[in-house]
Amino acid sequence: MVGFRAVYDACVLVPAPLRDLLLRVAEAALVRACMSDDILDEPERAL
Repeated sequence: MVGFRAVYDACVLVPAPLRDLLLRVAEAALVRACMSDDILDEPERAL
């Protein structure tokens, strides 16, 4: 069971290696990743 939540902001979603690592951490249930629609839209607007 996941012990805590982690908010993944847009600044960590843009660099692919960091994004991959953080999503794998969440997939392994070490944290519960939280992202809002605004956070997910921000990298798209920035690129």
